[in-house]
Amino acid sequence: VENMANAIKKISLQRGYDVTQYVLCCFGGAGGQVACLIADTLGMKTIFLHPYAGVLSAYGMGLADIRAIREGGMEKSLTPELIPQLVQLMSSLTTQAKSEQNQAGEEEVVRKVNLKYQETNSTLTVDFDSEVAQMQQAFEIEHKSRYGFIQTEKSLIVESVSVEVIQKMDTPDEPLITRTRSLQEAPTTVQTVQMFTGESWHNTPVYQREDLQPEDHITGPAIIVEKISTIVVELDWEAKLTERNHLILQRKG
Repeated sequence: VENMANAIKKISLQRGYDVTQYVLCCFGGAGGQVACLIADTLGMKTIFLHPYAGVLSAYGMGLADIRAIREGGMEKSLTPELIPQLVQLMSSLTTQAKSEQNQAGEEEVVRKVNLKYQETNSTLTVDFDSEVAQMQQAFEIEHKSRYGFIQTEKSLIVESVSVEVIQKMDTPDEPLITRTRSLQEAPTTVQTVQMFTGESWHNTPVYQREDLQPEDHITGPAIIVEKISTIVVELDWEAKLTERNHLILQRKG
């Protein structure tokens, strides 16, 4: 748990983000087993579990846009006279990228230029623009941000260009689920087990996620099982199911 919490700190706290103001999104078959413990370690009070949290990476890959990238070398000074050559090269690269994709559906084309100062090796990527001044300004802003200085006396070199063709995939709507039990009727437990948490043993109810309905509240300690993961609701935590079949875990107090 400590290692996972430290990994989150590395990409958040060390970059100036206050994770206590964010929601922890849980994924992976074992993620739900330690989500509350990680949230406690980080001081986070809310956890979000998608119905496909146990296979969220695979689910995301299935819904991801299809991308094709092509690059072409240049090694020429960035001048207004070079713009037509860049346009021609990127047009050819776009045709190549589109040839490997299904033409059905919405497409987006992203054109980038890799620039560097003359007699240097470090390149920075900026959006292509028909105006040289716009690309130069974007490069200088990025260079200043990354290295702390700019070299206005040096010419800019176009090392290469890249084209990314993005085929948009349809994202299915999440179905709504309705409550058929009265608000006063609690979900049934499938069994009660002994679970060691909070430095002691507890009688812990076990629920099937498919038996839960919107507005059901599960007070920890509790275990919620499903086909693709197991969720542990720790002491001082409460789980609530939404009408979109999302589980929201909230720390009490």
